[in-house]
Amino acid sequence: MAPNADIMRAALEAFNSREGASFDALLAEDAEIVPVRAALEGITFRGPGAASQYCAAVEDSWEELRWQVEEIRDLGAQVIALGRIQGRGRDSGAGLDVRGAWVADLRDGLITRFQTYSDRAQAIRAVGLTE
Repeated sequence: MAPNADIMRAALEAFNSREGASFDALLAEDAEIVPVRAALEGITFRGPGAASQYCAAVEDSWEELRWQVEEIRDLGAQVIALGRIQGRGRDSGAGLDVRGAWVADLRDGLITRFQTYSDRAQAIRAVGLTE
């Protein structure tokens, strides 16, 4: 597997284990993390420590939240991962199990932008592919 795909896999694994510092180490200093709720709540995490902040926010909102990756495609400066987002809300107890995707933009071996999509087709279009 290509190095950028390995970086993406490491980021996904760090998120699942809530190892914010490990995730942060994969990010460029000007990195941006765009969670699914960014569109609804306008929440984006930026700069050094963005991944640690993201993981802490997830812990506050979710009793469980895991990304189950089925496929990773290395597209050069971008990597897309396809899979499922599964979890249970901390306060509501409501379950979540949706098809999802993650797109990372990379520069010099570091992630500059990492976005989670609950609409897999939208993520595929965002990287210029078709399903």
